[in-house]
Amino acid sequence: MSFLLLAAETLLCPFVALGVVLSFAFSRRRGLLSALASELPERLGGLSDAGRVRLLGRRVWWLHAASAGEVAGLGPLIDALEGRPRPPAILVTTTTAAGREAARRNPKITWAQLAPLDAWPCAARFLSAAKPERLIISETELWPSTILLAARAGLRPALINARMTARSRPRYRAASWLLRPALDALSLVLAQSDADAESFRAIGVPPEKVSVAGNTKYDRLAAHPEETTASGALEILGWNSLPLFVAGSTHPGEEDLVLDGYARAAAAVPGLRLVLAPRHVERVAETVATVRARGLTSALFSALRDSDSSSSVLILDTMGALASFWTRASVAFVGGTLAPVGGHNVLEPAAAGAPVLFGPHTRHVDYPAILLESGGGGFRVAGGAALGRTLVGLLTDPIRARTAGDRARETASRLRGATQRALAALERP
Repeated sequence: MSFLLLAAETLLCPFVALGVVLSFAFSRRRGLLSALASELPERLGGLSDAGRVRLLGRRVWWLHAASAGEVAGLGPLIDALEGRPRPPAILVTTTTAAGREAARRNPKITWAQLAPLDAWPCAARFLSAAKPERLIISETELWPSTILLAARAGLRPALINARMTARSRPRYRAASWLLRPALDALSLVLAQSDADAESFRAIGVPPEKVSVAGNTKYDRLAAHPEETTASGALEILGWNSLPLFVAGSTHPGEEDLVLDGYARAAAAVPGLRLVLAPRHVERVAETVATVRARGLTSALFSALRDSDSSSSVLILDTMGALASFWTRASVAFVGGTLAPVGGHNVLEPAAAGAPVLFGPHTRHVDYPAILLESGGGGFRVAGGAALGRTLVGLLTDPIRARTAGDRARETASRLRGATQRALAALERP
């Protein structure tokens, strides 16, 4: 059965790859296809000379993550491995180029590149070149050929931070007969929550291999996040003493809804300012145009010295700036939740002590979103009007807002500790 799965996926892989290329070609992100030719050697399982030199003669642990968010989630585990006796070299592969670049910015990662296509020749070629002794996969990257070949090579593939949305569970369950060899080949599945653990058991992972460890990503949530970046920007803009609404990781269509809510709140709360951070920086020009169409003046974070001092909206157009602004938020909104994307990290603003608003689409972050909502630190809104009402309710009642922020921080604090649980399970013989 495992041979048939390897053969079938290898035959189907070119058609799947073509489908992905075509989907990008007809999307807003078609510009990313320009890098396809340069990415091909890595996609085919090649390891560059520089990568070989970095890994030569060392024990190698191979960690795989989809993109930048998942790479960040592996950060606490990478930190913990560095402190172990005889630490392994860390080889990280990612599905996206953005993830690869995020991994390359981490000095504790020995080498990072794009993952090989999940086809027998590509995965086998990569395994032969990198010679890892362990494979750790983040979240739901269930690549059958890679998992099977890694298990055959003795890598004891493990899934950590494992999650499965309610929407994807029926699809995986329907394909479980085909995935069964790969699921059996997993040495363990460390789920984020009880519901996630039950989902993996339901699709056929042997129950004794599944346990709940949480999400290592949450161990990176600082109890007192760095706020120097935000403080400097707010000083330049003259916003230091003003209430601040921070909307991060927004997607197409969400900026309009955020601006609807902001307009309603600004009419009731004197001096309210908006910090807006689109999820993808290539959409900054589009975001600027959306703000301008509302008759609002905006400033770009990368050009603060040239900004109009009367600007009411600050647009973050550089990677990494958002985290600092959560610390200064009177109220926060996390994107990908009003648009049907599935949501981004709702615990980052929570850890900074901000009341957190999010929309109905939270399938990627259901567990922390539910905990925030039930604990009084998070608020689910249905659209721009509801966003505005909730903003006004919080911003005009400082005691309520402060209490909600404290409860959000408490929720984030309770979710720490996954890294040590995961490491203990991975190091068991």
